[in-house]
Amino acid sequence: MNKKNVKYSFVEYMLRAFLLACMLCCIQDPASAQVLNLYDAVNKTIAYYPLLQQRQAEVASEKAHISTVNGYRLPSLKVMEEVSAGTSNSLPGGYFSMSVVPSTSGSINEIEKTSVASGNIAVSYLDWQFYTFGYYNAQTNEAKAKLASTEAVFNADKYQLTGNVISVYLDMLKKYRLLQIEKENVDRVGTIFNAIKATVLSGLKPGVDSATASAEYSKAKVAYIQALNEYKYDQVSMSTFTGLDTALVRPDTGVFAADFLAKIYLFQPTDSVDANHPLLDIYQKQYEQQLADLNTVSKKYLPRLSLEGAGWVRGSSISPADVYSSDLTNAMLYTRSNYLFGLTLSYNLFDLKHRHDELVEGRYKVKAQQSALQNQQLNLNRVLQQTNSAYASTMQKLNELPIELHSSREAYTQQMALYRSGLNTLIDVTNALYVLNQTEADYILAQDDLLQLLYMKASLSNQLDTFLQNFKK
Repeated sequence: MNKKNVKYSFVEYMLRAFLLACMLCCIQDPASAQVLNLYDAVNKTIAYYPLLQQRQAEVASEKAHISTVNGYRLPSLKVMEEVSAGTSNSLPGGYFSMSVVPSTSGSINEIEKTSVASGNIAVSYLDWQFYTFGYYNAQTNEAKAKLASTEAVFNADKYQLTGNVISVYLDMLKKYRLLQIEKENVDRVGTIFNAIKATVLSGLKPGVDSATASAEYSKAKVAYIQALNEYKYDQVSMSTFTGLDTALVRPDTGVFAADFLAKIYLFQPTDSVDANHPLLDIYQKQYEQQLADLNTVSKKYLPRLSLEGAGWVRGSSISPADVYSSDLTNAMLYTRSNYLFGLTLSYNLFDLKHRHDELVEGRYKVKAQQSALQNQQLNLNRVLQQTNSAYASTMQKLNELPIELHSSREAYTQQMALYRSGLNTLIDVTNALYVLNQTEADYILAQDDLLQLLYMKASLSNQLDTFLQNFKK
């Protein structure tokens, strides 16, 4: 009964192994794809990603706005000509001008006349606020501060996007290398399975060893499929960033060659947060923009000195003797001309209240932005301290892991040799293989941690370009 159960279990495991092998044959091997290095991945993202194109357009808009603001200094010069026909009855007395009330000028008659008169007037009017006690300069400085703030937003987004690409790329590189470990594990377990199957068929080993090895073989293939799925998840993310079909590319594992590691170990970024860090500079520029806005408000309600001038000519079908002509075209001949110049000082005393309220509001905004800047400085310094602590422990791990990895490989080789000689059990071989796989994975994870931490140190010290140069081919 037990023998029958063992035989049935062996067939079941063989069937599962066959099905998994068919699935693996349908999977494209990532190793056959073209290599994409980190330097190119970042540059392709910067050139492709729509968010940065949006930010560049916003920067261009703010540059154009400076030209718009500078145009406010130009005078207003309006030219107009009007031909009209209608009655001409006027009364003494003043009224406030309203757009729906037309103007009637001329002599005052004792009786109302219904005769139609025509008129013609051409006017040139100049209005130039040539001195605003610093308001024009404040507007220009405010526009420049807004441009600087918009550029800081662009640089911050570029920094964050670069960081996201680096993190995804390094994670994809880590998962690709873990995928290779799973592939090697499938090959190792397959070798064990084939060796055990031969000894079982020859009667040297019990059938349960073959069934157990078949289960481990299937388990190894499932682990490979899961690792491949996780790797493809990062491939999709990288495709979103770069616009490339990243199913056709793979990360550059050459970064773990001895010459690269020697170079990257020598890379030691400055151990301090750079004052021009993009995530810090954006708060600095927004703070400066608030100061510029506050200065504009302080100048906004100051007096204005304006130069005004006008010249106009008129014609009318009514003669100077108040005789109405039946020929309305006589109005087309200009018979009178005038000009007028003036220097105007204007100041709204009630604007003092508005100025006070807006200045109070602006000062609170400046204070809030200053506090945001200080808070961001604290956050970046905290991240730097945490990064330094993690970096030190990672370096210690990397000093020990090669020794552990070498010992694990030796132990697996010896256990396999002992099993073939019949001096130990399959459990001993399986345990040694598990330790080897775990140690290889730990070594890859530690190397990934090192690159991630070096990236963080480089970014905080504003040496990201130098860091990426190490990955350039």
